[in-house]
Order: sequence, then C-alpha cells, then structure tokens
Amino acid sequence: MDGKVLLESPSRVAVAPDGNGGLYAATRAPLSSQDPSHTVLSDLARRKVLYVHAYCVDNCLVRVADPVFLGYSIQKQADCAAKVVPKAHPTESVGVVACRGSKFSVVEYSEISKEQAERRDSNGDLTFRAGNIANHFYTTAFLNRVQAFEEELAFHIARKKIPHVDLRTGELVKPSKPNGMKLEMFVFDVFPFTEHFAVLEVTRREEFSPLKNAPGAGSDDPETSRRDLLAQHKRFLERAGATVKDGVEIEISPLVTYAGEGLGSVKGKTLVKSGYVASLEELDVLA
Repeated sequence: MDGKVLLESPSRVAVAPDGNGGLYAATRAPLSSQDPSHTVLSDLARRKVLYVHAYCVDNCLVRVADPVFLGYSIQKQADCAAKVVPKAHPTESVGVVACRGSKFSVVEYSEISKEQAERRDSNGDLTFRAGNIANHFYTTAFLNRVQAFEEELAFHIARKKIPHVDLRTGELVKPSKPNGMKLEMFVFDVFPFTEHFAVLEVTRREEFSPLKNAPGAGSDDPETSRRDLLAQHKRFLERAGATVKDGVEIEISPLVTYAGEGLGSVKGKTLVKSGYVASLEELDVLA
C-alpha cells in the first residue's frame, strides 16, 4: 500500500493477471511460436469474420452469438455494443453503463455516489439502471483499432490479500487482510473510444444468472445458477403448451432448443418425470 514492490519469492517479483481487459492484447499475441504472424485477429481476417460476440462472466443463461443482439448491433451500425439488465436495487454490486461527459463508459458501483445510485427519473425508475453484465458485441474492424489507443486505457486499482516474502526473514507471509494493490484493466475500458456505441437491455431472468460465489453463499452460486437454468427451461416448455408437474426438473440440451423455439411437439402433454433432454424424442419419455 506504500508503493513498494512485493516479492513472490526471494528472487521473484509477485505478479498477477492484468484483468479481463487484457484480452485485447491477447488477440494480437502469436498463437504459436512457429508462426508469430498467426494471431486471433489474423485468423478472424483470414476467415472473413466481421463480428464478434464475447462475454466474460460465468453465466449459465448467456445466449452465445445471440442473433437478436448481433442483428440489433449491426442495424445500429455499432462498432461496439453491450447488453445490460436493469439494476435490482440501488446498491446492487454491478457497474452501470452511462455517459461520462460525451463518452460512454461503465461506472463501477464503487465509483458512483449514494445520491447518484438512488436517483430516479419521472417514471420512478433508477436513473442509472443499466447494469453491466460483461456481454459485448464488436466489429473486427474495431478490435483491430484497439492497439492504437490501448496505451491510453487507465489501470484500475484492486486492493487484495497478496502473499509475499518477508524481506527480513525470507519466509512466506499470507496476509489476512488486503495488504497491496493489483493493477487491472477491464474489458469495458474501450467503450469511451468507440465511434458508434449501442446498448441493448435484456430480461435478467432470461439472460443473466452469474456464478461468482462458492456453494452455499445464497446468491450467485452453483445452487442459484442451477435453479435459474431449470426455471428457464420450465418456462420454455410451458410456453410451448406443456404442463410441468410441481417438483419436476427438466434440463434441455441447447442442441434441442436455443431460446425455447422448436418445442411444439410437447403441446398438450403433461411432463411428470425429471431428467436431462438431449433430443425431442426424450421429452416423450418424461410424459
């Protein structure tokens, strides 16, 4: 905390990953030592890929390459876009997509004041409610431009418990409270450098159930992820016309349905058995 460099061992400086914002440099890194020119960006160019969807929060409800999100972003002629969900309450620990001056950015929950977080508009909704879920659209042209302004991206300070060597004794110290600062870059730090930015608000229960905590935490843990995924698949079946008995848990493979489409064969059926469904035919077994 006083500006000194911590040592991981008597002969090695302690280092840490640079945060999810490091992915932009990673797209330019050689994929093999045999061919330094072969990178993610060169591979995308070779395959004539124009658009990229990326997300960086463990989220069992994420819609990979969502055609609605991609189509919306392309229609808006965005070079970068973000999905958001309405904040659940003013103090929810999520950043919000907002304008700083004339530039779009993400204001972290640690950076927004209590008055700003609680401010409401004429409809009674939170003024700053566009909760960031780290779900992004890019054009490959924009990804190729990042290197030009990457040096301008600011580091974020994360105060952490960092194991280190005691310089007097040479012994490893494992601190019980934050003792140092890690410098991180975030994936959304590129937003202010976009020329055309777009935001798409989606329904939380359909698209966002993050996994952030250990089992038993009660929120954003494996149990809540499982609950939310099964609840969504139950809604898929009920919207298709099926009846799902209380207590029945059915997980549907994404090979069967992407967002609830293609389930018309269950109309009028009552599903009474729990199970994992890898084909439409297997749904008949659960009736």
